Amino acid sequence: MKSFARAAAMTGAAGALVLLTAPTSQAAPSAASECITASEAKTYGRGEISLCPQSDGSTRVTGYVEDLLPGGLGAPDGYCVGWYIKMGPDDGTHGPMACPHFGGPHKPKKEFDYVTTFRLPVTGAVLSRIGM
Repeated sequence: MKSFARAAAMTGAAGALVLLTAPTSQAAPSAASECITASEAKTYGRGEISLCPQSDGSTRVTGYVEDLLPGGLGAPDGYCVGWYIKMGPDDGTHGPMACPHFGGPHKPKKEFDYVTTFRLPVTGAVLSRIGM
């Protein structure tokens, strides 16, 4: 019986050492690594956005936003269309925007793919009209 207990203890210790030396790439992903995605269509605009936390604390932001009422300044609506990125229940920041009424390089549809660091964890995104 003593030899059985000793063999079991040695097997357990060896197993623990194997687990300790396993590469970190095999670790299960954390809930923090899940992307937040949104897709919306309104009368004034539409778009899709993905906000994916990175291991260094930054967030990769990808997608597009499109102004469906581009017109000139003040016509037909004079607003930009953009993503409002939520951080918690009462905080957030304006994200990617399409402002074609400014002319020049500003097009009705803007595609984006960039990495940034937000001051708080991202909790969602909503499409909105933004007056400029």
